[in-house]
Amino acid sequence: MQVRTLHFSDFLKLGRMHQADIGLNLPFTPVLPDLPLPAALTQHLPVNSLNSSVYIYGEKGRPQAFVQARARQRRDEWEVLSLGVVGKIRPDVVEFPRNSQEDAAENLSGDDNSETSQTLAPVSGSTHSLDGDTVRVKEPAGDSQAFSAPGEPFDTEDSDQEEPGISLIQVWPVEIEMAWSKLLEHLIVDAGEKGVVRLYARLATDSPELELFNQLGFHAYTHETLFHLQYNQPVERPAQDKLKMREQRNRDTWFIHQLYGSITPNPVQNAEQNTSRSWEIHRAYLPRQSKETGLVMMQDEKAVAYIRVVNYRNRYLLRIMNLDTSRQLLPDLINYTLSTLKIGARTEVYCAVREYQMEQEAVLEELGFQRVFGKQAVLVKHTVQFVRGLEKQLARGREGKLELAHRSLRAGSLVRFIRYIRYHWHSLGNIY
Repeated sequence: MQVRTLHFSDFLKLGRMHQADIGLNLPFTPVLPDLPLPAALTQHLPVNSLNSSVYIYGEKGRPQAFVQARARQRRDEWEVLSLGVVGKIRPDVVEFPRNSQEDAAENLSGDDNSETSQTLAPVSGSTHSLDGDTVRVKEPAGDSQAFSAPGEPFDTEDSDQEEPGISLIQVWPVEIEMAWSKLLEHLIVDAGEKGVVRLYARLATDSPELELFNQLGFHAYTHETLFHLQYNQPVERPAQDKLKMREQRNRDTWFIHQLYGSITPNPVQNAEQNTSRSWEIHRAYLPRQSKETGLVMMQDEKAVAYIRVVNYRNRYLLRIMNLDTSRQLLPDLINYTLSTLKIGARTEVYCAVREYQMEQEAVLEELGFQRVFGKQAVLVKHTVQFVRGLEKQLARGREGKLELAHRSLRAGSLVRFIRYIRYHWHSLGNIY
C-alpha cells in the first residue's frame, strides 16, 4: 500500500486513468475539463501552467486509484477536482425502491445502526435486505463497456428497461473507497506542509461519496442548484440606457467585493475568505484554455449587479450576484449576458445558483434554463500550516543561543549624535 505522486515510469499507464462519475466539481467538470492526463504530464515540468497535482494509490506496485487537485488563484487554497480509478474497475449498479432511497443513502454513508457502518459501500452480492425491501446489485456489464463522461448519467444496458419505482445508484468497490480515503488523507497532509490553509470541493448531495469527505473533515458551508441552457436561439438585447451594463474594469473589483459582502452570509464569507483581488479578471502571459469576462451594473458609485462569465470553447458558466433592489432587472440582466455570447447548435450555458439567492431560480426557468445534476454541496476543509522558522528559533532558545536583536553604536557615531542634539537645542533657545 503506497500513496505517492506520479513517477516518469507511470506515464505509460496514464491512458488507463478514468475519472469516477460521482458528481464531483460540477458544473466545472463539463465546462472546464481539467483532465488527469495533461495534468500529470505537466506536473513535472519547471513551469506548471495548470497548477495541478495528481496523487496515485497503489497495491503491490500496481496503481489502483488517483486524486487530482489544483491550486486556486491564491496559492494557499486548493480545490479537489476529481477522484478516479486506474484500469477497468467498474462500480456496481444498485437498485433501490424509490420510497426507501433516503434510507439506502443513510446505510451507504455508514449509519451506526446498519451492518455496513464499517465500510463506505456495501459488499457486492446478488441481493441485500434493507428495512424489508429487496436491494439488488447488478454486476458490471463487462470490461468492454466504456466509462461515462464526467457529468453525464451512468449508462447501463438496462437503463431503458428501468422498472417503475426503482432508482439506480452506483456503488464503488470497498477497496476503491478505501483507496480514495487514503489519497484524500495524503492530499490534506501534503497541502498543509506546502502552506495551503484551505481545501475546497464540490460534490452532489445525493452522492454516497459525500460521507467520505465528511469523515475527513470537509463540511458544507453552502449549497448550489445547477441549471443548463442549450443556447441555439438568439435573444434580444435589452436597451443599454435602461441597464447601464458594461464590461468589468480593474478599478471595479472593490465595488464588486462590496456587493459580494452585502448579499453573502457571514459563514460563507468566513469559509471563502475572498478579497477584492479575488474578482480580478485573470490575464496570464501564457495561453489559457479558458477565458473570463465580467459584466457589472453601477448605480451611484455602487455595484448593484454583477455577472461573471467563464468560457471554454462553446461552453459558458455564469455566476450572478445582485442586490434585492435589482430583482426586477434579473431577466434583462441575464438576457443581456446571453446576447454577448456566441450562439450555436452546440453552445451550452450553465449557471450555479446558491441557496441564499433562490430568487434567480424562477427567472432562469422562465428564460428556458433547466435544472441538471441535482443539488451540490460546496465543501471546505481547513488544514494546519507548519511554521518551520518558529521551530528553529525555539530550538536555539533551548540551547541558550537565542540573542536579542540590537544595533550597536560606535564611539564616533555616538559623539556625532550628541553634537547634533546640542546644536539644535541651542538653535531653539536663540529663537525663543
